[in-house]
Amino acid sequence: MIKNMVFDMGNVLLAYTPDDYMKTITQDEEAAAAVLKELFRSAEWEQLDAGSITEEDAVAQVCARIPQYSDVVQRAMDNWHSDLTPMTGMPEIVARLKEKGYRIYLLSNTSLRFYQYQDKVDMFRSFDGFIVSAKEKLVKPDVAIFDCLCERYGLQSGECLFVDDLQQNIDGAQKAGFHAHLFRGAKELSRYLEENHVL
Repeated sequence: MIKNMVFDMGNVLLAYTPDDYMKTITQDEEAAAAVLKELFRSAEWEQLDAGSITEEDAVAQVCARIPQYSDVVQRAMDNWHSDLTPMTGMPEIVARLKEKGYRIYLLSNTSLRFYQYQDKVDMFRSFDGFIVSAKEKLVKPDVAIFDCLCERYGLQSGECLFVDDLQQNIDGAQKAGFHAHLFRGAKELSRYLEENHVL
């Protein structure tokens, strides 16, 4: 029996679209492409999620590779979280789940920047707990981060349904004993939850 809903954040709860975001930072297409590659798709970005590097060090390392775009790199890092907006239909699903009495949790591979914008996301007021990879020094799909959620909040893995947009993270959750569903949009998720008598 499902008692707890566990959500990934990027492109499940909040839209994360660095390609679109870079268009708001610079009109220079070469600069945008370089920053996308060297910052948002870099080893440093993964290290930020893992909590193994500071933002200052990440920026310094990226700027060392593309010094001609240092100012763009810094602007992109400073403001990327401002581009996060709720995925269509997800605030409504979260509200329905809360009304039904489910406990709701976030389990996300994301940096410590999360704590700067957490309070600005209305949806998060319905959540009962948050597991952020950078804080825990654990990342999905490692089973350990799912175990961390259960230990932190006293949950049974078999009573949790995890929703993520990446198959490798679904696989990790299932290895940890969670029920799991691959996210394909709010409409499909709503249908799935209704068919499985969660909603």
